[in-house]
Amino acid sequence: MQSLRDKISNVTKDRAKDTGMALVLICLLASYLSQSQRFIASSIIFLVINMIVPSIFKPLALVWFGLSELLGTVASKIVLSLIFFVIVTPVGLIRRALGYDTLRVRQWKKGSSSVFKERNMVFSPKDIERPY
Repeated sequence: MQSLRDKISNVTKDRAKDTGMALVLICLLASYLSQSQRFIASSIIFLVINMIVPSIFKPLALVWFGLSELLGTVASKIVLSLIFFVIVTPVGLIRRALGYDTLRVRQWKKGSSSVFKERNMVFSPKDIERPY
């Protein structure tokens, strides 16, 4: 797995082009929202620069993709933590309060025998044809 520094420092010409196009899109959106013509002119200038010399956007691409990697790393951990603490933990607490013991932990702690269920079934080739 690449480190964050390796991902950020690997700015290619395509990533620089993508950053230039994102800048053009931002200018066009700003023009639409503010009803100003100067953003259209700047978006045209950025588009021409992006078509002629896309490597000029490499420093901006470095910042742009670095920020996106950082936000992606942090946001995924926050979202997964929220899901765990908002959904999984309450369900587990409710099941414990209602007396469910799906893993048979109480039975396992009481005796020295196995908690595995024995299945005395002979499987045929037909059982394996469609396992799901």
